[in-house]
Amino acid sequence: MKATKPPRKPAARASVARDESNVERLYHELRDRAMRYDFKPGGRINEKQLGEQLGVARATLREALNRLVAEGLLEFVMNKGFFRKAISVNEVFDLYQVRIALERRAVLLAVQRAPDAEIAALKAYWVDVMRRSKELSTGDLVLADEEFHRRLVALSQNRELTSFMDIVTRRIHVARHVDIEQLSSWNLQAFDAHMNVVDLIAQRKTDEALQVLSDHIAISLKRAVEITKEMVARFFLADGAASLEAVEQADRRSQEQLTT
Repeated sequence: MKATKPPRKPAARASVARDESNVERLYHELRDRAMRYDFKPGGRINEKQLGEQLGVARATLREALNRLVAEGLLEFVMNKGFFRKAISVNEVFDLYQVRIALERRAVLLAVQRAPDAEIAALKAYWVDVMRRSKELSTGDLVLADEEFHRRLVALSQNRELTSFMDIVTRRIHVARHVDIEQLSSWNLQAFDAHMNVVDLIAQRKTDEALQVLSDHIAISLKRAVEITKEMVARFFLADGAASLEAVEQADRRSQEQLTT
């Protein structure tokens, strides 16, 4: 008599797939909340209350929260729980510097590697955004600007570079929102610089493209300090009374770098 094989367990595999899908959806929901600072900077996250509000198990919630810790949006303190990472003046400034370094490298690689069709698609995308800019809300314009920069870095054909840029973009999302909300003359110059950089990449003019980007970056460093001052007024910073002093230190750092 032939031995019968034990039946497969598709239900178990389906359950695992559902759990992973639930964690992914929850991660995106919590990530968006963290990016908008719906969680008070420096504040503890009430896991029980949040789990009940979202209707998820604690294990699922913790897995999603741990992913946000890995991305630098939250912090975990042993025996205390998860906290929304407090805004640090120096961290905002440093993140802008990382963004600058990533974009410079991306432009250099894009000139060498980007297919003409992808460059043309990026230009068409930004032309359309600018055509609709007066109709877009601040939030939509921020997302459009972030998408432009994501696509710009993607022209480098380097997935790891793009992945790091995505993380930095999420961590400076609120600062970018404050910046674009003001819709200053600087923003209009920055939007024009977007088009100039794309055109120079299309023409394979490395030096010129990097020069336009460098000029754009020089103002970005100054703007990072101004934005931080605005964020001091809007959010509770970790540094408390030392925040304004930290802003001034960041200002001096930016001036020193721009003159070297």
